[in-house]
Amino acid sequence: MLDTEGFRTPFLPGWRAPEGGPRTLLCFEFDSPAEVDAKYAELVGAGYQGIAEPFDAFWGMRYATVADPDGGGVDLYASLAAQAD
Repeated sequence: MLDTEGFRTPFLPGWRAPEGGPRTLLCFEFDSPAEVDAKYAELVGAGYQGIAEPFDAFWGMRYATVADPDGGGVDLYASLAAQAD
């Protein structure tokens, strides 16, 4: 579950969002590169902003990034070795 700042604030009086760069870095591992592609397509199709379309990273992962409701990056990844299985 990802909460927006607007949703969180009413439940925690006095809470203030941190300032500065990324406040969180969420990463979700998938079992295969195909699952990364499918989840990226699902999220972008549902209206979430794509930041980085799926790509094969030099470090051996299929990688993609979408934006959460507040604009922070959420990474989706799987080992490229999984596609050989």
